[in-house]
Amino acid sequence: MEIKISKCAARCGSCDMDFAHEQKVHSQIVLQEGVFTRCDYCAACFEKVQTEEAFCVWNVLYSDPKVLEAERQEVYSPLRRLFYDLASMTGRPDLAEAYLAAQLLKRQKAFRQIKESDENDGAERVTLFLDRAGNRLIETRDLNFTYSELDEARIRLMARLQEMEGPSRNAVEEPESTANESQQV
Repeated sequence: MEIKISKCAARCGSCDMDFAHEQKVHSQIVLQEGVFTRCDYCAACFEKVQTEEAFCVWNVLYSDPKVLEAERQEVYSPLRRLFYDLASMTGRPDLAEAYLAAQLLKRQKAFRQIKESDENDGAERVTLFLDRAGNRLIETRDLNFTYSELDEARIRLMARLQEMEGPSRNAVEEPESTANESQQV
């Protein structure tokens, strides 16, 4: 006899309500017409379901694939992590770097621009973005940065990105250089 058990359903098998990310789901295997069938229920519906006929019963935490993908993208994007670090700072140079990082993320289609407006009588421009990975709204400020401020911010931003990505490259390069040195001796 072949047994195939499907993945956790996205909604309750009884009330058809969508499961939330990391919600406790009650699952059971029932023999229906000679075939093992998995049924997933929310806590309220599980109390009403007959578990005497179940072959196996267990609890799981539902993992929403959309939330997991958003977390994965956020974790693996050094530019996105760097943007969030810089956006929380208040210094003018840091805000210039955050502004540039947001513009780069917009070009990569990781951020979608929603609105741009002038504040403080045109002294600063506020841009509202939607982070597609986490569906978060993000606000960046352009304090009428000068060309030289933006150029310096670009250099610092690129240096930080290389620093964040650098350790994995250095770890790979070191064994090769030590191998070459031992051959020369």
